[in-house]
Amino acid sequence: MPNVDNQSSSSGSFGYLLVLILFALVFVLVIPLIGMLYVDTMVVKREAKAQMEKTEKLRKQIEDERKKDADTVLLPHQFPDGRTPKNP
Repeated sequence: MPNVDNQSSSSGSFGYLLVLILFALVFVLVIPLIGMLYVDTMVVKREAKAQMEKTEKLRKQIEDERKKDADTVLLPHQFPDGRTPKNP
């Protein structure tokens, strides 16, 4: 009869070794990758927020300029800066 106890203990230690290698891969490779992805996501989020604020500021500035231009009505005999021509 073969020795069954010796076989089960060697396959059991192989299983533990395999689990140990898997844990090492998770902690050495996967967790740092997830951390780098998180940091990159936060950087992109911050840059997007800054760009949105810039865009909003420019949009508001353009609207203010349009309002100002719409308020000034030129008569046909005036220059754009409001002066009247010397020879009417």
